[in-house]
Amino acid sequence: MRVSVGDRVVVRYRRRDAAEAPPLSDVIGMLTDLSPDAVTVERESGVPVVIPRADVVACKAVPRKPVRASEIRALEHAAADAWPGVEQELVGGWLLRAGRGVSLRANSALPVDPTAATADLLAALPAVVRWYARRGLVPRLHLPDRLLRTPAGWRAGPDVVVLTAPATVHPTSDSAVAATPDASWSAHHPRFRDVPEVLTAVRNGEVAFLSRRDASGTAVSVARAAVTATPAGTRVVSIAAVATHPDHRRRGHAAALCRDAVSWGAERGAVTALVQVESGGDAAALYAGLGFGEHHRYRYAEPEATEPAEPEATEPAEPEATGWAEPEATDRPG
Repeated sequence: MRVSVGDRVVVRYRRRDAAEAPPLSDVIGMLTDLSPDAVTVERESGVPVVIPRADVVACKAVPRKPVRASEIRALEHAAADAWPGVEQELVGGWLLRAGRGVSLRANSALPVDPTAATADLLAALPAVVRWYARRGLVPRLHLPDRLLRTPAGWRAGPDVVVLTAPATVHPTSDSAVAATPDASWSAHHPRFRDVPEVLTAVRNGEVAFLSRRDASGTAVSVARAAVTATPAGTRVVSIAAVATHPDHRRRGHAAALCRDAVSWGAERGAVTALVQVESGGDAAALYAGLGFGEHHRYRYAEPEATEPAEPEATEPAEPEATGWAEPEATDRPG
């Protein structure tokens, strides 16, 4: 089987049910587990189908369903509410977000109005620039695939990949879940030390801070999860700020936290889980193993006259705060 967990696949298998049933059947969906004994495929409805390996006749990868621009906009809307900064305003079809200048995502403008034509969005750019200038911030556009090309006079940065997976409830590990981050959690992300309100902000949803702790109660691995909704009401759990202390890596902490974050979101009605990772980064392999696949991409753009911003996924934590620095497993939260 030349397939991997996270692929969209079609599996033909032998049926063991009623004698009058056809001897073979097909199932199509996301491959969520590939063990020596069984293959698990999650249908688009979210229902998992477990097939014994001995019954598998064929298994092959198939192209993912085309993603509509409306689906991209809806998912981006939910993700923006999950990390909204501390100030928001709608201007000319753009959702403007400001978050004290900490993180790119919380300090960027996203085209969210489906009724706004490209000409309307471009005409609003001077107002967008003025809005950020009044707050002492660099004007920055958050440009998802197919919603808007990089405008003339603006410079786009590297791709950020949006990965999604079905959100389902499953038995959780020993991850701790809290409504606010304590000092041990926050030590993994010291850039929020003076602006905790950026980290805890969420619009029309619920946020949680997950951690795995050693015997002393110190957080050795952390993650942030937020449940928000698309304009149509579909609930999404967004996972960010995944980080593990170097002394505790390669022990499955990050994977366990992400699984628990997905389950936490599903218990609150989320049907889709979302993460954002640097294109070409190591985090993609972690999420592929958890059943995530690419949904779309976006990039940040700034006026060409400004200095390019560092990619969020490669900005290290402040080493003086904890004695170590680590690029996050996801695109830097924001």
